Amino acid sequence: MVLIGGDTGGGTQVIIEGPVNRQVSAGLARTPPMGWNSWNALGAAATEQDIRAAADALVNSGMRAAGYRYVIIDDGWQAPARTAGGRLAADPQRFPTGIAALADHVHARGLLLGLYSSPGTATCQGLPGSFGHESADAATFAAWGVDYLKYDACTYPSLRPAGTDARRWLRAGFARMRNALDATGRPIVFSINPSADGDPQAVTPWEWAPSVAHLWRVTNDQAPCWTSTQPLDGYPDVCLTDNLDATARWTASGGPGHWNDLDMLTIGLTPATANPFVEQLAELATGTDAPALDDTEARSELGLWAMLASPLIAGNDLTTMTESTRAILTNTAVLAVDQDPLGAPATRVARADGVLLWSRPLAGGDLAVLAVNRGDRARTATVTGAELALPASAAGYRATDLWTGKVSHTADGSLPVALAPHGSALFRLHPAR
Repeated sequence: MVLIGGDTGGGTQVIIEGPVNRQVSAGLARTPPMGWNSWNALGAAATEQDIRAAADALVNSGMRAAGYRYVIIDDGWQAPARTAGGRLAADPQRFPTGIAALADHVHARGLLLGLYSSPGTATCQGLPGSFGHESADAATFAAWGVDYLKYDACTYPSLRPAGTDARRWLRAGFARMRNALDATGRPIVFSINPSADGDPQAVTPWEWAPSVAHLWRVTNDQAPCWTSTQPLDGYPDVCLTDNLDATARWTASGGPGHWNDLDMLTIGLTPATANPFVEQLAELATGTDAPALDDTEARSELGLWAMLASPLIAGNDLTTMTESTRAILTNTAVLAVDQDPLGAPATRVARADGVLLWSRPLAGGDLAVLAVNRGDRARTATVTGAELALPASAAGYRATDLWTGKVSHTADGSLPVALAPHGSALFRLHPAR
């Protein structure tokens, strides 16, 4: 235990070592959580009317039926200061009826409510963090009916006492809230972002986070762009393909109850509907005005997130989304790969032709295969059963294109693919009977 912010008789005593309690939450997130988060569209300006409208849109659009269940309010929901009793409170102007009433609205629609906080003294937006208040805040969240907590490091790394191991300090900040949440007796999914304050010790959270959280970020914030072309000092790799060569480092750490999080989806974000900060990040990374993913790139994003078993948290304005965006987000065949109960990791298959290829075993003996064209020119290729390490099948394999629904037969598992620029192909192989 160490003392932060004072000498004897002052400051906050902080436990930096000890077991993590997960008995209450152990059965949660057996498949990657799916839902919607307010940040990419609304930033810190979300109101309770916005959240109610988003919850209604999840139902009316068919997204709830497709599996999107969590409605998550990101940073900005809090009042500027705690109550006289030291409790968190919602901003009285933007959330006048309070979080409990909002939770009731969300729950009545068969959905679940998420909130945001930080292990630091302040959130990334400078609002009250949970440092030193973990037990009280967890009890508040539980009393309000919260089902999911997103926990960003933000100001926490800067509180580390001199001589304290940085990784130990970081893990402890998240473990304190994990224990506090379980102590309430309410099952609450715990989502963490260790790198929110740029702490270099957070770059490999998959090495320690599975014992603490249900999901942990493995990337910086993602913006609606395909590939970064401009250096962003201190905050690189914000576009869709920037992190693909690093997936082998962390894919094996995911599985039922503990998932690698590629950040919120950017599908459907447009310059007119995106949080200006998110749009500016994309502009800085690409050196272009008004970037956004087109439908081809959007299908590639969802296919990648599904193949890599990432949580699927939409971030677009649900009340104005186009039919093509809705159709992409609700493709049940693609979503089934993400939600496969086996929870097995994807494996990158090396190729020399520039096509990025992954395979992933699915429950029941099926195999998912994803080919991605990162380049700006169309490509054709043949994926062979040998490189997929497919076992021999006397009757061959049935191959289903998960975007078109077309079913074909392949004797040895070979798949011809035609990939548009920035396009992809996602197949499900099933041994023919």
